[in-house]
Amino acid sequence: MNDFWGAHWWLIIVLLAMCFPITGMIMGAWVQNAYFRHRREALETLKIYATQGKEPPPEVVDALDGGWGRRRWRGRWRDAAASATGVSGTELFEARAAYYTARAARWRSREPLRRWHNAIFMSALTGGLYLASQQIRDAVIAGRFQVAAIIVGALAAAAVLSAVLATAIRPK
Repeated sequence: MNDFWGAHWWLIIVLLAMCFPITGMIMGAWVQNAYFRHRREALETLKIYATQGKEPPPEVVDALDGGWGRRRWRGRWRDAAASATGVSGTELFEARAAYYTARAARWRSREPLRRWHNAIFMSALTGGLYLASQQIRDAVIAGRFQVAAIIVGALAAAAVLSAVLATAIRPK
C-alpha cells in the first residue's frame, strides 16, 4: 500500500500555501476581465449614441471615466464628506494628501530598521541550518541542510548589504 502522504505530510502545508497566491492570480485575472468587459460595453454604448448623434447619459461617460468600483465610491465618499463637514473637496483632498505624505515619510524613516531586521533574521536562520546540519548523523540529510544553509547564507549576505545601503543612503 502506498503511504506517500503519511510519509510526506508536510507537503500538504506547502500545497496549501501555494493555493493562496495561485487563487489570487486567478481572481485578479477575473477582476481585470470583468473590468475590461465593463469598459468595452460602455464604449460600445457610447459608439451607439455617437452614431445616432445623441448626447450620452452621464452614467455611460462616468463608466468610461474610471467611475467603476472603488473610484466611484471614493468620489461619492469625498462629496459626502465635503457636504457633511462644510469643507470643500479641494481642501479635503489636500488634507488627505498631507496625511499620506507624512505617513510615507514615517515609513521611509523606518526602512533601515526593517532591512536590519531581515538581515538579522536571515543570519540567524543560516546559523540554525548550519548547526542542524552538524547535529544530524545521516550524511544525506546533513548535506541537504548544508546546501540550505549556503543558500540562506547568500540571501543573508544580500540582506546585510541591503541594510547597509539603506542605512548609508537614506532618502529625505
